[in-house]
Amino acid sequence: MTTFWQSDAGEHIRLYRRRMASLRVTLNTEAPTKKMRKGSQEKARQALRLAFETDTLARYAREQTNWPKPRADIALDIFVNSASRNGARIDSACKWLLDELTGLVYRDDKQVKLLFARIGRPPSDPASLAFWGEIAPPVTNAVDPCGASISITAQPRSSVLHDLRVANNLEEAWDSHKAVYGESRRSRFYADFERDQLLDYQALFDPNDQEEGARFRQIANQIDYRDQAQQQQHVDLVFSSLFTELPVDRFGVWKAARSRLAYCPYIFDLGTLPERGETREFERRLRRILEDRRDRFPGLLPLRARSGVSMILFDKPGHSKDLDNLVRETLPAILDVLRPPRHDHQGWLADEPELSMSQVDIPFIEVASIPADQSDMPPGSLVLGLSSADRYSSWWSLVGDYVERSLDDI
Repeated sequence: MTTFWQSDAGEHIRLYRRRMASLRVTLNTEAPTKKMRKGSQEKARQALRLAFETDTLARYAREQTNWPKPRADIALDIFVNSASRNGARIDSACKWLLDELTGLVYRDDKQVKLLFARIGRPPSDPASLAFWGEIAPPVTNAVDPCGASISITAQPRSSVLHDLRVANNLEEAWDSHKAVYGESRRSRFYADFERDQLLDYQALFDPNDQEEGARFRQIANQIDYRDQAQQQQHVDLVFSSLFTELPVDRFGVWKAARSRLAYCPYIFDLGTLPERGETREFERRLRRILEDRRDRFPGLLPLRARSGVSMILFDKPGHSKDLDNLVRETLPAILDVLRPPRHDHQGWLADEPELSMSQVDIPFIEVASIPADQSDMPPGSLVLGLSSADRYSSWWSLVGDYVERSLDDI
């Protein structure tokens, strides 16, 4: 019997037991914020609690294990679909949700150690797009607009760690780039070759000529956009290893990741979190760090490419930090200084909006609290990365899905 549970077949059964014991709930309502009217908040609160009480999968999960968890660390994945293009930001909706999940998922929101929250909005419908030298045909949206909804998946952090250990022992290693972009990791040679082609094309136009100068700047904007997207992929490679490999192989992983923290333009070491009375100084330091990076890399900042925000907190022993509050302490400066746009500005449009005037937003936030003794970072340190907006799941759920597919093939 012991041999069976050590086999892939035994691991397959344990995997599905963990899946069925995870708490999953979906409700069709707009995610409120703390600033909304009390009536709207109360309506959403009742819908949330009713969903946890009546949902078949949620009831089954409570039968399999104890929910809410009184002390266990929690991994939380939240997906918000807004029916409004100008609805609340994901951090504001997340703040309300984490407070309301107290008593349903956990006893204290400080138990949340892994948090991923993403928001979806209705697509824009421009009448037409004016490209250089021609008028594109009208753009019609074939996708029916979706109504407002909230989807929540909660599982013990121990279940996530078990999935990560299984993935670490699979014969074929999990590839973070393939999980997001659907292809094997591309060679840097091809990316550099495509960039060189754009530079050669740009050289055909005189930047000082009135007409050719506009095309010259247009190509320069496209080069900046591609450079930014490539830097975001570098962040994905670093943070995917910190989220999924560091908890189970801290010695080999941290050495490789630590060297990248110093020179990757889209990774920011924000120092240690403020103690009581040091909040103002932390805010000033945060803005100085962001402004200095922006000034040093004018082609990469401000952003043309949409960007998610990933953060890792190297937690103090015996100390807990509300991850949603951590986001709210840092996000205003990120939005103000780095200005991540709601829509990609690739540079091919003839009449491109001014970056300083474009609408700012983030599609997702992802935060992990990792014990500081798994690294050489000072306790309370915070590291931030600008991640690719093309990701629609947390790193740990992507690994769990990969493990499930791998074991299904047995």
